[in-house]
Amino acid sequence: MWDGMRRALTDPYLVNVTLNMLFFTVLTTFLYFQQAAIVDGAIPDRVARTEFFASIDFAVNIVALVTELFATGWFVQKFGVTAGLAMLPILSVVGFAILGAMPTVGVLMAFQVLRRAGNFAVARPAREMLFTVVSPTDRYKAKTFIDTVVYRAGDQLGAWAFTPLAALGAGVAGISGAAIVLALLSLGNAVWLGRKMVRKQTSGN
Repeated sequence: MWDGMRRALTDPYLVNVTLNMLFFTVLTTFLYFQQAAIVDGAIPDRVARTEFFASIDFAVNIVALVTELFATGWFVQKFGVTAGLAMLPILSVVGFAILGAMPTVGVLMAFQVLRRAGNFAVARPAREMLFTVVSPTDRYKAKTFIDTVVYRAGDQLGAWAFTPLAALGAGVAGISGAAIVLALLSLGNAVWLGRKMVRKQTSGN
């Protein structure tokens, strides 16, 4: 575990994979809290809220399944792993911008479905591909650290960042603005990672 942590926090390529995971989980946590605020205000009935969240989960599963079956392989082959990694940050920029301007249940549902399905069907497979160009040691030690410790750390960082923003009265628009900045940083990270992976494939370093 310690060796995996050391590699994830010192090797430049793995550091950026770590950052990629952090950006993803922090933004996911931001959207989760935004969802709670919007849905609680718009759907006061507990049963109706449960039905709403179930509808989101069902739609995510359907969209992700159809995309994985018919589009994921084609998309990555045609546009490359860089596009696969960049897709979710771009979607996050657009989604948070629209949500900040129109914080409605309909916008929230569409954003949640597209972002979560996009992660399952495209972004996550692209992240997995990043480990095809590293050593077996990094593939099993560093990847395990990133997939568990870093993933959960991102959740906590997102909560820690969201709480003071909400306390300062940032509101949906202000928090969405902060999320857009993080999504743009995530986009830069994704482009760097995709290009670096291609170079490692061709040159071995």
